[in-house]
Amino acid sequence: MKKDTLINHQLLLQLIPQKDPFVMVSELYEANENEALTGFSIHSENILNHDDHFSEAGLIEHMAQSVALQDGYLAYQAKETEAKIGYIGAIKTAKFHRLPHIGEKIFTQVSLIQEFMGIKLSKIEVRDEKEKLIASAEIKTAIAPS
Repeated sequence: MKKDTLINHQLLLQLIPQKDPFVMVSELYEANENEALTGFSIHSENILNHDDHFSEAGLIEHMAQSVALQDGYLAYQAKETEAKIGYIGAIKTAKFHRLPHIGEKIFTQVSLIQEFMGIKLSKIEVRDEKEKLIASAEIKTAIAPS
């Protein structure tokens, strides 16, 4: 899967509240109100690796940060200046088909299911470069009030 990124890495880091070493997204390929496509290259020094694999916790954090990046990019387009803090409200139907290896690149599709009063429910699918499903979940997120 070869795609062009929408933004450079420096801007990406401004659009999410997480900071190194806890950044679990590295690319944004598509983003609109209903969908986003992100990417992440799993490096050996990642703090959520375990036994030469990216852990389940890492995958969940990557999924949540993919939602945060979508929100941050939309806020950036609306000329908002700061990344907003968000919270995971619930994780539903999380399934892990395999754990990606260190050195692998993953691609994550975020699809909005429902949004009400600032709370979003998103379906998230993580795939490898051959588009094989690695993990999926429904995650409810909320943005902290300003």
